[in-house]
Amino acid sequence: MIDFSSYITNYGREVGLPNLKLNENGVCSLNFDGKINVDIVYNKDNDQCFFASPIGTVPADGREEFYRQLLVSNAFGIENGGAVLGIEEEEERVVLSYTFIASTFSFELFKTVLGNFVTMVENWMGKYENLCRVSASSGSSEEGAGVPNAFAYARI
Repeated sequence: MIDFSSYITNYGREVGLPNLKLNENGVCSLNFDGKINVDIVYNKDNDQCFFASPIGTVPADGREEFYRQLLVSNAFGIENGGAVLGIEEEEERVVLSYTFIASTFSFELFKTVLGNFVTMVENWMGKYENLCRVSASSGSSEEGAGVPNAFAYARI
């Protein structure tokens, strides 16, 4: 089995954070470009790791349409590259997360997937603004204008 904490330490050294490490709870937090926060959480007992990042808060208006669009985006994991959107209930935050078994990842794959996750978060932060506008005007005739349907191409 790999020592996943060494991935965090090595990543920290590569990006100029020589003291980066998991805390006693198996967690470390990173900030990218001053706007994207990613928590890396590792559970040693089951060798499971996940990345999690807040996207925004659930809007006060148009929640039904907002939730519908999030569910459409989550369908089959295609639009989000296997990552999932969810709602952190206590703070009503929209969160993007990605889970994997750490021992199946090389250090290079870890870095690639983390980079892809950060890009996905950045994309979702842009989509979030549009999604809030569309859901607030959910009476609009532009059905599904907030997030494209990943399965629009499918014909049965």
